[in-house]
Amino acid sequence: MGESVLFYNLLVHIVANDKIIEETAALKNIWGKDGNIMLNLYFYRTKTSKVIDSAYIHDIMDLSTEKYYTRCQDLLKDYQAQMQAAKPEKKQKSAIADFKHLECLKDDLIILIFVSRCVDYYSEIKKKTIHQYIRNHHPQPQNLSEQYIETYLNGVKPTLEEFYKALDNLKTKTPEDAADLAGEVVKICISDGTMAYNEKVYIAEVLQVLREQGVEPDVGL
Repeated sequence: MGESVLFYNLLVHIVANDKIIEETAALKNIWGKDGNIMLNLYFYRTKTSKVIDSAYIHDIMDLSTEKYYTRCQDLLKDYQAQMQAAKPEKKQKSAIADFKHLECLKDDLIILIFVSRCVDYYSEIKKKTIHQYIRNHHPQPQNLSEQYIETYLNGVKPTLEEFYKALDNLKTKTPEDAADLAGEVVKICISDGTMAYNEKVYIAEVLQVLREQGVEPDVGL
């Protein structure tokens, strides 16, 4: 199973200017303690992420479990419990380090593979899309065997931390290369005919990073 976005289907009521605004959102992270809790939310309506102080949260409903939260402390506890349950028993060395011949495409491939694996089904068509990306963008594709690439695609499982680090490194790309990568991310997510909540969240992350750099890729969304 890929990296999951916990609490990805929330109905959030936010207090703003003495009014309550209703939004649907995914919870990307939540931290703090007592009365000082912060939430990093991705809003589906605006396709943007924002960090919000819990003081401005009136209540939250998890539409997937129908659990209702009037206190963000309770949401924090549930989030931490699920994060702990999702952790592997023993942290293994990332397989990414073992494929030095793909080092030049490391950040691109972390992003592409992470998004491909963020849903339960890592399909063959997604692997083929990444495979072709390697062939098209590697400076010496003739030196990469089919088995080498296949082993890489099957064995590498980027973590959320590696994904965000790769996103941060996008600033080193040219606008054209960055837009090309964003197009590949979208192509992967729609390759099986549907786009899951997790995929929408991470596509938005990629596009937001590019917009902050002045890049507005035309990806058909």
